Amino acid sequence: MKTTTTDHAKVLDRHRRRLAAIAAHNDIPENFAALLDHAVARPGDTSTLNFFDQGVSLTAAEFRDEVYRLAAGLSNIGVAKGTFVGVMIPNRVEFPVTWMAIGVLGAVMVPVNPVSTGPELDHIFLDTEATYLIHQAEFTETVATATGWRGAMSPKLVTLGTGLLDVDAGLRDADPDLTTWEGLRSAGSPDFRPGYEVSGADLVNIQYTSGSTGLPKGCMLAQRFWLVMGPGRAITSTVDVTSILAAHPFFYIDPQWHLTMALYSGADLHVGESLSASRYVERIRKYGIEFSLFPRPLIGTKGSPDEAATTLKLVSAIGAGADAVRDIRARFGCICNNAFGMTEVGVGLTLPEDLDDPDADGSCGVPALYREARVVRPDGSEADVGEPGELWMRGDGILLGYHNRPEANADSFVDGWFRTGDLATIDEKGYYWIVGRLKDMIRRSSQNISALEVEQVATTTPGVQLAAAVAVPDSYRGEEVKLYVKVEEGAATDSVTPEQIIEVCETALSPYKVPRFIEFVDDFPYTASSKIDKTALLRDVDDLRAVAWDREAQP
Repeated sequence: MKTTTTDHAKVLDRHRRRLAAIAAHNDIPENFAALLDHAVARPGDTSTLNFFDQGVSLTAAEFRDEVYRLAAGLSNIGVAKGTFVGVMIPNRVEFPVTWMAIGVLGAVMVPVNPVSTGPELDHIFLDTEATYLIHQAEFTETVATATGWRGAMSPKLVTLGTGLLDVDAGLRDADPDLTTWEGLRSAGSPDFRPGYEVSGADLVNIQYTSGSTGLPKGCMLAQRFWLVMGPGRAITSTVDVTSILAAHPFFYIDPQWHLTMALYSGADLHVGESLSASRYVERIRKYGIEFSLFPRPLIGTKGSPDEAATTLKLVSAIGAGADAVRDIRARFGCICNNAFGMTEVGVGLTLPEDLDDPDADGSCGVPALYREARVVRPDGSEADVGEPGELWMRGDGILLGYHNRPEANADSFVDGWFRTGDLATIDEKGYYWIVGRLKDMIRRSSQNISALEVEQVATTTPGVQLAAAVAVPDSYRGEEVKLYVKVEEGAATDSVTPEQIIEVCETALSPYKVPRFIEFVDDFPYTASSKIDKTALLRDVDDLRAVAWDREAQP
């Protein structure tokens, strides 16, 4: 039967009342320790964590024991409440064990991308004054190049070798002068509990994210953030999910909240070493996946007719338009909706799973559990229906602020509302639509890149005077990085080559931040405040690739 506008309004009203009742009841674990206890003692099935590429699988009870073993070992070397601990581990089961161990101690994890360079590590670890770093042994040489931080803080380094695969081998092969993850874990007891209180309001992550105001900023996230994100998502869902795929890097927020969701709900969590669009359907079939984020490179692809028979029940296709959402539903025979989330607020906007309204397809939906939203004009007043404005959000469990960034905090918060920097509209039915970004940020393959960070590195190339990084729309990666370059006054344009700029960028930036396109200009347009006017630079440019040097096209 065809639904009507009145039916849609009833579904939305029922959804809002349900979220209000859940928030009032607040049936969410108090902290990470309570979540682990719930995961082991919950009625019905308990979750299993399957790191399939690593060949390691842990039940909820085994996972909790490993967490406390490591927590005891970390406590023995001085990690305690408020200690900042860097973590540089790829998608291995030791990452969530380490994160939860840090959490039950009330310490703070500072996760970093395993492909980070020495200068990037210096920035993050000097900013946090981290005094410990747990890193996989293969990154030892990179860690050694973070000379600024190591010289200033003299941190305690903990190396991870074989991990849970073979503890004896890890201890046998380790340098006796080094502290090993395996050694700490084997010395600990699963019965360990810290002798002090840890609250859900306590800081547990400094999660770095790129923005428009310079180098990456550290989002201060409490344990409550992750409990609203994961268990909150499980509680509000009207679809029973028993198997989750998490293939994004664990140093980002998505696998972390997938973990807390699985532990709370009893769903099995299947984790790959890396995100693979080409193997997405294979993984869905092999592990009976019922919920996942949809890989951006697959948006718009058709697939094969038999994919409708997979186990998928629910898919979040972040950033997908209406046509793409409908295509995914038809392709897999599942519920699929867009949503809005960011490191600072977690899940901000979602659509009720039982809503069947074509007018909502492609929108980000309505405020999620514990979230309020508004669209605001530059003067702070409320925007009208259909009028673009900045999306502001507030609610229980959003970021506590940016670490060591008082000016950014002053700019980002207004009377408790967080300014997301995204442009949005609200339609007549109350659905929110993201229509652009205020932030000067590039989003390549779901990873945020600060344009200013790229520009600052590029201008260290001998002969380069100024640079401007912009986003180039790309069907596969979402966006690519393009760099406009002006050489020093009086020098010929060909005095600097694209290859020289790329070489400099590769020494200081992670691979995903290195520009793909480079175009030389005689001069830049400027604003009244003498800043490069990127709007004027890109005005009337139909194809940003047309005359640019393309790194991927080189032999």
